[in-house]
Amino acid sequence: MGLRSPLSGAVVLLVLLACAAPAGAVETGINQTLGHTKPLPRTADRLGADWVRLWALWQDMEPAPGQLTPHLVASLDAEVRALKARGVKVLVVVHRAPAWANGGRGGIAPPSDPATFGRFMGRLAAAVPGVDAWELWNEPDSAQFWAGGADPPAYAAMLRAAYPAIKAAQPSDVVVTGGMVGNNMDFLAALYANGAGGAFDAVGVHTDTACLTDGPGAYYRDPQGRVGRYTFSAYREVHAVMADHGDAGKPIWMTEMGWSTQGGTCPVGAKAGTKPLGVSPGKQARLLRAAYRCLAADPIVGVALWFGIQDIPGSAWAGGFGLYRPGGRAKPAAKTFRKLDRGIRARRGCGGHVDRTPPKITVLTPSSGRRFSDKVSVRVRARDNRGGSGIGRISLALDGAHVASFRKRGAISPWWASEDWAPGVHTLTFSVEDRANNATTTSVQVVKVRRR
Repeated sequence: MGLRSPLSGAVVLLVLLACAAPAGAVETGINQTLGHTKPLPRTADRLGADWVRLWALWQDMEPAPGQLTPHLVASLDAEVRALKARGVKVLVVVHRAPAWANGGRGGIAPPSDPATFGRFMGRLAAAVPGVDAWELWNEPDSAQFWAGGADPPAYAAMLRAAYPAIKAAQPSDVVVTGGMVGNNMDFLAALYANGAGGAFDAVGVHTDTACLTDGPGAYYRDPQGRVGRYTFSAYREVHAVMADHGDAGKPIWMTEMGWSTQGGTCPVGAKAGTKPLGVSPGKQARLLRAAYRCLAADPIVGVALWFGIQDIPGSAWAGGFGLYRPGGRAKPAAKTFRKLDRGIRARRGCGGHVDRTPPKITVLTPSSGRRFSDKVSVRVRARDNRGGSGIGRISLALDGAHVASFRKRGAISPWWASEDWAPGVHTLTFSVEDRANNATTTSVQVVKVRRR
């Protein structure tokens, strides 16, 4: 065995540390799940989770105006203290309105007066000072959690009422919008249109959609050319909306992410009855690792919390997302999650990216003003911007009438039909469109002259 100098050992150690260090700013976390039996503070600590997301029901916490339920507040406070004692930060999601606040329309109906929600949140933030962040409602864009379906004006009013009340009680607490189902960029745009800008510190999204079996790198584009709402990486489209409204510096919080191991056939959505409900336990672990690697390369995501700590028995389609089985036995994903604490190696280029830049097209021949008497040749080349969505097609029109479509390069040489064109000026129009529906059009004019 050869001798090694102390300096060479230090260099090796530095290299190893650099490889193990987190490549991005994303913090990890887990969700509390219904009926879990695993001790939450100890389990979160063993997993190395940075955050835990707890649930609080407004309808139970404030059964009468201005009267918080003492034992529920004390229970929440104790759980928060236990988590904080182990170095775990706490996000509390608050939803379900009491009957007195919404006219008895059921817990998922919003309050008749958003100010009542604001006053409650101020009281709760003061009563549980250990909380680090508050998520206001769960999936407010979903009829499952918001009576009648998404109502951006009503939810925006609740944000405007709650934000200053929380900040008055706990100025450093982070206020997160309710996690939207599947990166709902249109709902967020509507919130801005209804005055919600300035009433949150981070935007919440949920990517643990029902019957998800595709990995984080899979994506599609919607009819508008955007990364599709129900794909993992569409949080980038959400952030683009934030940037459009001056909030580029605020982060995305993925307050629910995950893949289920529940067996059977998908019972909900457009693909109900046509695909599996979940993935194998081994694949769940691989997808967990892949998802965090993607997020580690993307500084716009601040926190990502796995849903959830334990499987939920009896759930029709959300029962298999846990890191642990109902009896408490760990799945492979639990071991994979623990390894995240050693560092996450970033995977760049994962999934779809926002593309708002039109491609470029160059007409190589003919040059504008070209005069010819028999045949003319056509040759064009299109290029997309770096990191763009890719060239879709190039179209050629003669005097406004479509002639041909090409891919990245197109040529008609020689163009026999041009022999029969009438003498005079003719316009060749080239249009290129990328897969995000960005388009560029350019034209050249050529002159057909009579043969001598």
